[in-house]
Amino acid sequence: MNAFPSLAFEAASPAAARNSGILIFGCGSFARDLHRAASAEGIAVRGFVVSGGNASTCAGLPVAALTALPPGWSALPLWIGVFNREPSADYAAILAACSGAGFTQTWLPQHYFEIVSARLGWRYWLTERGAYATRESELRASYARLEDATSRTFFADILRFRLGACESIAGAPAAGTQYFPDFLTAIDHAPLGFIDAGAYNGDTLEQAAAHLPLREAWAFEPDAGNFPLLAARAARLPMPTVCLPCGVSSSNGNLAFSGGHGEASTLGGEGNSHVQVVRLDDCLPNGRVGYLKLDVEGHELEALGGSETLIRRNRPILAIAGYHRWDDLWRIPAWIAGLDLDYRLRFRIHAHNSFDAVFYAY
Repeated sequence: MNAFPSLAFEAASPAAARNSGILIFGCGSFARDLHRAASAEGIAVRGFVVSGGNASTCAGLPVAALTALPPGWSALPLWIGVFNREPSADYAAILAACSGAGFTQTWLPQHYFEIVSARLGWRYWLTERGAYATRESELRASYARLEDATSRTFFADILRFRLGACESIAGAPAAGTQYFPDFLTAIDHAPLGFIDAGAYNGDTLEQAAAHLPLREAWAFEPDAGNFPLLAARAARLPMPTVCLPCGVSSSNGNLAFSGGHGEASTLGGEGNSHVQVVRLDDCLPNGRVGYLKLDVEGHELEALGGSETLIRRNRPILAIAGYHRWDDLWRIPAWIAGLDLDYRLRFRIHAHNSFDAVFYAY
């Protein structure tokens, strides 16, 4: 079992990058945003590096493959401009490939984020790494609340990874189906009412029907592009399902919404539209709920705040996304503990680079 880790880290220095300029690995949307952020901080981007392919350009700069680097490129600092959960974004594999090409100064997003954070803005769990030490007591409390060794190992490793002390999280992605791990589906459940908040296109709803004995379901999805896909999928399910084109929050009203991004559409911020949000307590005042899944792109605590009466009345299993914001690691366990309902808490990571981390309370 991993002990709670040190929260110390080696601070990034922008001096060398400003002196020599940098290269960026990748040329997707995050890499292009990074190019703009670094340039705004006075750091010259010399070009982009990709794993393979023919020579091209990105943002008006040259793009070179690892196997065909221009002279002198491998001596420059290389900032990894890949930030997602996919297998192709496995940092350990990317770093090994870059090292094999001769790079000796390779920085992951968690290493350089504090230099460009003001320009990049919110990027899921990325934060200035010094923030973790300011919440050490709360993080230790979260670690202590986890009931099994696997959860504590994942929790310790996610901290090491985000502090830049390791390049990958051992055991992640965790085996099994996200939101429906074996230790929960193996329970002998009576027919359940299921809430899917952040239902996207109905994929999780479909998985719930495959893993649990569902009596009925309620699915919430505010994105106008996702909702028809959800409704079509729900129509094929064996249990009565109500699909609602709204988000969930701590109050009823309208919130700014950044839509049109598939499963990454988000509530709050400036957004490009407004959507209706509801309190689950008000929307389902008499709902018999046995399983509550929340994956609402960083709005989880607000959604929990609007669900407290429902949770206290039903004591459902909770499957809560805990990776959209860095402080989810302590705030979500603290909120669950504050219910004082004797919930048992586990933690699993279901994708690469600490994405799809979930707290399970039962």
